[in-house]
Amino acid sequence: MPRFNNARDLERHLKKALDFTLATTITTTQKRLGSDAVSPVDTGRFRSSWFAAEGSASSAVAPEGTDEPNTDADSLRVDSSKTYYLTNNLPYAQAIAIEGRTNPEKNQKSKPATWFTSFRNETIPRIQAEAARQAKKEFDL
Repeated sequence: MPRFNNARDLERHLKKALDFTLATTITTTQKRLGSDAVSPVDTGRFRSSWFAAEGSASSAVAPEGTDEPNTDADSLRVDSSKTYYLTNNLPYAQAIAIEGRTNPEKNQKSKPATWFTSFRNETIPRIQAEAARQAKKEFDL
């Protein structure tokens, strides 16, 4: 474990670890939500429309025909003193994520109605714990 003689050096070290943990959490969460293993998939546009943004929620949506997960969170310069949002602004996103409505006749990879609640309540805490474990190792905490 590193030793610090100056409180400012310790503060900077801990802030880097916190920034790393937050960045890892955001990027991993976006990647998982963009996966067809997690998000219901019909055309792929829903899973491609998870956008990360700093300061305020993004209003972006993936264009029609998009079938690749969004990775804009990878380009964020995360600072733990700021606020970040991960949103899906498709008009039907709430119906799929919150209300659990999918079209099993049309959607070959339908998910249970509780898929998003389970992701939020079970998977995100595991993502956060893993990010913290990685930060602990990376920053020798």
